[in-house]
Amino acid sequence: METNREELIRQREALDRQLEELDKDKVKFSVDAGIIDRLGRELVGRQETAVAELVKNAYDADANEVTLRFIDTDVAGGTLIIEDDGHGMSLDALKNGFMRLSSTDKVHHPVSPKFKRKRAGRKGIGRFATQRLGHQLTIVTQTLTSEKALKLVINWDDYERDLDLDLIVNEISEIPKEKPEGTTLTIAPLRENWTYAEIQRVFRYVSDLLQPSYLSDRVKSSKVIFGTQEDTSFSVKCLKVANSLEEKIADFDKSYFDKSLAIFEGFVDEEGNGVCYLESKSLGLTQSSNEFKIERTKDNYPKNKFPELWIKDQLPPKYEHLKYSQVHFKAYYFIYQRVDYYEGDGIGISSAELKRVQELGNKEGGIKLYRNGFRVAPYGESGDDWLELDERYTASGGRDVIPFNNRNVFGFVEIIDENDELFVETSSREGILKNLIFRDLIDFLRDAFQAIRRRLESTVEFKEKRAKRQKRIESEKTQKERLQQLKLFIEEKTSQDQNKGGSEETEEKFNREELKATVEEVSRVIEEQLDEIAMLRVLAGMGLYIGEFVHEFSQFGPAFDGSLNALVRTKLDEDSLKLAKNIKTNFDLFKIYASYFETAYQENAQRTLKVINLKSFVKSFIEEIKGSRGDDKIEILSSFDGYELYTLPMHPSEWAAILLNLFSNSKKAIEKAKVKGSILISVHEKNEKIVFEFCDNGIGIPEENKERIFQAFFTTSMPSNRRTPQEKEMSGSGLGLKIVSDIIETYGGEIFVSKPPKGYKTCIHIEVNKASEQQIKAEYE
Repeated sequence: METNREELIRQREALDRQLEELDKDKVKFSVDAGIIDRLGRELVGRQETAVAELVKNAYDADANEVTLRFIDTDVAGGTLIIEDDGHGMSLDALKNGFMRLSSTDKVHHPVSPKFKRKRAGRKGIGRFATQRLGHQLTIVTQTLTSEKALKLVINWDDYERDLDLDLIVNEISEIPKEKPEGTTLTIAPLRENWTYAEIQRVFRYVSDLLQPSYLSDRVKSSKVIFGTQEDTSFSVKCLKVANSLEEKIADFDKSYFDKSLAIFEGFVDEEGNGVCYLESKSLGLTQSSNEFKIERTKDNYPKNKFPELWIKDQLPPKYEHLKYSQVHFKAYYFIYQRVDYYEGDGIGISSAELKRVQELGNKEGGIKLYRNGFRVAPYGESGDDWLELDERYTASGGRDVIPFNNRNVFGFVEIIDENDELFVETSSREGILKNLIFRDLIDFLRDAFQAIRRRLESTVEFKEKRAKRQKRIESEKTQKERLQQLKLFIEEKTSQDQNKGGSEETEEKFNREELKATVEEVSRVIEEQLDEIAMLRVLAGMGLYIGEFVHEFSQFGPAFDGSLNALVRTKLDEDSLKLAKNIKTNFDLFKIYASYFETAYQENAQRTLKVINLKSFVKSFIEEIKGSRGDDKIEILSSFDGYELYTLPMHPSEWAAILLNLFSNSKKAIEKAKVKGSILISVHEKNEKIVFEFCDNGIGIPEENKERIFQAFFTTSMPSNRRTPQEKEMSGSGLGLKIVSDIIETYGGEIFVSKPPKGYKTCIHIEVNKASEQQIKAEYE
């Protein structure tokens, strides 16, 4: 073999010298055989990509079925056979198609002859895929009209460096036909071993190679036909063969998608507008009433990359580049370990089924991308977070209200680019070139999923709040029933004693253990209520002290002012003057703070209900409270969406108490966190309700405490019990949020801990009914 090779080299060198003598003034490219090895290793990076390219070639050849056989592949040196029943290759197609690097056949014939399929391959990667997988390739192919089959053997190890490519020849021979038409590729020995898990992963990738038929009928083409996974004209079968025993590799059951908690989809119309739909039978969301447009968000435009947008405070209004293509997505969403969320006729899912879906989500969850009907790697594979779902929506501490990670979503994005000009795949088929249209696609999907997540979150929060309220009502009803039962028992027991030797039915009717539990529960409730009443009595007394204090302070305030002003005007040395001015400044801030209590006390004394302009109320609070933010001057930001932000008639003092309590809690949390403090107060209208949110960047609330903070005597400041010093109890009684919660629920509102915006750790969410036009009119007439 080496002798023949050396002789070929000598002959080629002699021929080259003769040609150089004839063409002294001309040069041309020559190709080193080592390029085949480089293309195989560098153009096809992964095993699954290599196998997928070979399956695509079978699809382009109008095959109905492709069979993959992995034979004895537990160690390197096994065999991979890929067999299809496509139209096969003629001698001319084999020479000028497969054996010609960068063949233009698929450029000139972009649609398959039989099924009119849009051909997947254009760069001739298939041949290099076989080199990536194994040392030798054997091709056996036959057409329907041929009398014999053609056999071609390529030893990839012959393609070494320092040898011209055209010196290596591969002989084609005729052999008896194996079947009417089709091609069989035998790759052996394989360069790497293939475990069962790796074969399963590759088969799942190949199974998802074609666009799911359940994805959409929205995107259509007038020119070509795109295959789908459920299309009977094409299927892929995968077998693992060991010791002559065949084992079929199975795909996962996609019927579970029908039991998803929510389905959402979206598209970009011909004008570049983003549109989304959200549907969930379990959560009561219908597609018709949950259609909404998608708007760009600055979250997707980093300040360092798009400074001009931040300076001008504007974003591109539409997804301009996407209007030249067809884009659509669909996704199936699951929340695991919450079977109670899946309710309704025919929508239920068992714990075992949900656990199975969770296992699939851990492996197969994510958003996959399909271009012209074919999957594009690596988008949506395990560990690929191309839309940053894991990065954006994984809580740093505790559980999200709704988890929105890749493992919770089985999503599919389809893009149609019939002329292959807009979404351009890289040479290695590992992704799309990051041009402007691809950037628009990323922005649209991120904006859409963010909007969908917010809507889902608010719906789930409402569902949980309603369930908890119902549970509380049922609990109260149960307690009343138990008390009634206890009363009835006592009456009958008394009657029994009076009648001496009465019926035994009474003892059978009432279970003693249940009665004992009832008495203990009633005792516990009474004990808690007594503690609460005692604390409320103390707080009521404190309210009187505060009222007396602000009244007396108002009398002494002018005297203090006069003395301090005179002191500042006195001729003092520099240090003394500085100290006097500092005292006056602090006293002025203290007056502002005290005036807030005075206003609240006077409003409370009037005991009149009035509609609250929450926008004005919050602005006044921020102005009046600015003197008590601590040495570090906590930053207080506000956000208002709307002008008519009037609540239903309430006591102004109640909102004063709410704001002051929340501010006090935030201040303590920020002090504990030892950070530069920031508080965000936002108010907006939603579904005829006024939504108020109070957020801070303090230490946050542990997940297990998010429901307990509204309970009486629950505090993170100091345990409250009968032995706690009163002065300590006042600074951390655990009644503040309980009182706030009682105020809100008295007016039929809701209060809970919600997901804070970026940069904050805690967010208290309050909703109360909006004032009617008649109530607002009556207030200001």
